[in-house]
Amino acid sequence: MADYIVNDEKTAATAATTMNEYDIAIAQLQKIKTDLDTLTEDGYNTPAAQKDFKPFVEDFMASYKQVTEGLTGISAFVKSVGDGFQKLDTDMGASLRG
Repeated sequence: MADYIVNDEKTAATAATTMNEYDIAIAQLQKIKTDLDTLTEDGYNTPAAQKDFKPFVEDFMASYKQVTEGLTGISAFVKSVGDGFQKLDTDMGASLRG
């Protein structure tokens, strides 16, 4: 039989921290994108830059954004685990008082 250890305070704290890190990652990603867009407008604007570098940066940014957006799903899952086990424990205790 499996042992279950679920700490609702730790799961809530980790979920909150993950969302804070998500906000930081998105802000950093936007700054990087702005810097690279500016670069390709007036600091590295050649035919090769427009044909190869700019699409490469756009693909990278899209991939990175997908990864960071995955953090919202992870955060929600971790929070639901803590909440779910806390509710289960409360409900089981209440059933004994029934």
